[in-house]
Amino acid sequence: MDFSAADDEPVAPRAMFRLGDRPRDAYGAALAPDGRCVVVATQHEAVRLDADGAVRWRIPFTPPAHSSIGLANCAFSRDGAHVWIFRPDAMLGRGDGGDRWLVVDAADGRVLAEHALPTVGQGAHQLAHPDGIHMLLDVGEGQDGVFLFHGRLEGDAISVHTYPWDDRCLTDVSPDGREFMTVGHREDDAVFHAFPDGSELCRFAVDRFLDPSGASEDGNTDDDEGEEPHITWSGGYLDAATAVITVAGETEDDEWSIPYVVDLSSGAIRGRLAAEPRLRGDGTWTTVDGRGQLTLWELG
Repeated sequence: MDFSAADDEPVAPRAMFRLGDRPRDAYGAALAPDGRCVVVATQHEAVRLDADGAVRWRIPFTPPAHSSIGLANCAFSRDGAHVWIFRPDAMLGRGDGGDRWLVVDAADGRVLAEHALPTVGQGAHQLAHPDGIHMLLDVGEGQDGVFLFHGRLEGDAISVHTYPWDDRCLTDVSPDGREFMTVGHREDDAVFHAFPDGSELCRFAVDRFLDPSGASEDGNTDDDEGEEPHITWSGGYLDAATAVITVAGETEDDEWSIPYVVDLSSGAIRGRLAAEPRLRGDGTWTTVDGRGQLTLWELG
């Protein structure tokens, strides 16, 4: 979306990409930083598509040995020069080991490096670090947990660091690159870590957002029939010093969620937002209302 238009002008898309008849949950797609192309990764291939629909390159994967859950994921480096691809080989019966992590030249599709991961992932999530060098990756193994790595391209190899957890889901990286945020696999807390070593800087347990009776700010309690209040695998950094943590739950009659704004230096809860935000990392965020109206907000 282009937000440079005047306030009284409609927000218009910068580009549109037609991905064919692929079901949305069967692939991972990544938009280049300059908005000129997308890369789509499926169980069978990775493809770069330009805005005019032309296929710039295609990387076929070894066909899966059997049908299984196993969602590929891709992400561009900050400068758009490389595409990082997670390939769920273990779940799909490809090879004798675990999953694979690839770095591809975004211009021509050459595989520059490949790394074997010790995971059996059903899916993955990647975030490019602001330093333009590192990529963060978490690999989810369903009920068996989630594993977190960071990697960097060094010549024709990927140097990989493995964090010592199997229960933390990657949520966001701070705009200055000094921190990253995770949410517990059980959705009971949010933790902010120093990058790259992962040491804990501050933690927000779900109980912090409930009053002593166990009720959230809107009066829902974990005694209501339904789902207990929990921290969702969303949220992230409003700016380098401020973050959003979303608490959600379900009663017999309704589902609810509350995005809270927290101050990372003091650990204080500053307030709440009216709707679930799409964070932009510079103190602004967007929301979409029930009519599809897109609004850009700024932290006051």
